[in-house]
Amino acid sequence: MITSPLRYPGGKAKLFPFFVELIRENRLFGAEYCEPYAGGAGLAIRLLVNGFVDRISINDIDQSIYSFWVSALFNTEKFCRLIERTPVDIDQWHRQLEIWEAGDFENKLELGFSAYFLNRTNRSGIIEGAGPIGGYAQKGSWKIDVRLVKEKQIENLKALSRYANQIRVTNADAFDFFGEAVGYEKSFIYLDPPYFVKGHKLYKNFYRAEDHLNIAAELKRRRKARWVVSYDNVPEIRDAYSSFAPITYLLNYSAGEKNTGSEVIFLSDALRPPQVAGFSIGNVRRAIRSKPTRDRDARSTKAKVRLTSKS
Repeated sequence: MITSPLRYPGGKAKLFPFFVELIRENRLFGAEYCEPYAGGAGLAIRLLVNGFVDRISINDIDQSIYSFWVSALFNTEKFCRLIERTPVDIDQWHRQLEIWEAGDFENKLELGFSAYFLNRTNRSGIIEGAGPIGGYAQKGSWKIDVRLVKEKQIENLKALSRYANQIRVTNADAFDFFGEAVGYEKSFIYLDPPYFVKGHKLYKNFYRAEDHLNIAAELKRRRKARWVVSYDNVPEIRDAYSSFAPITYLLNYSAGEKNTGSEVIFLSDALRPPQVAGFSIGNVRRAIRSKPTRDRDARSTKAKVRLTSKS
């Protein structure tokens, strides 16, 4: 089975059964599936390789993640040779961290590989600040190479690259990408922004409360387009999307804490919700007249509020 080469906390590949039924219910076979916040793009890949969509457009504002995707998909042989030749140890981990931190966008192969290496060797796949699996002294039960089995990774990447002509990769602001994707013929857009509560701990590009409200405002304005948005299930988000029926479900997390959290999905007016086991459809309600609680630790990545990536 072809899977995403990247590991992401809160990755949404487990939503595959829901999206399959959503596509069936709304007759979206043959649609171009678009993700403004692609990250590992696990759900997008699974929908494509199983034939539920004809094309996928994956976008990420993080230049290192974008560089990974364009290198892995369109320069696959060189990327796989890097995997073969690169030792997976602590010395190499420090070297790849330096490359990633330097962020040389002109050398996309090298930058993209550094993001991939750190994603596969860091705890929970978190590139920034998580540290290597097994610790710096490699005294843990698991070692740094446990998630980077070279033969398996190369086989998966080569299989995925066969779909490259059905994949569009962009490095745009999520807001701009969404506005463009709405105009694609038979587009179907899934937005998975940074988490409201813990986004600043998991992602390089995260949001303040105002940024999340800006997303909600834009989606309300585009409520006749075909879009789906998912979030951590917190009162602030349910309030922001109070004019849409919430669909709640449970998701297992793996970013340092082995627990299960509740998440929520909202659909645009153009989509009919499917009946899927494990997903509970609620009622539209009026907004609570209280202001969203701001995450005091979160800082916008730009002075001007823009919709960015969660990677």
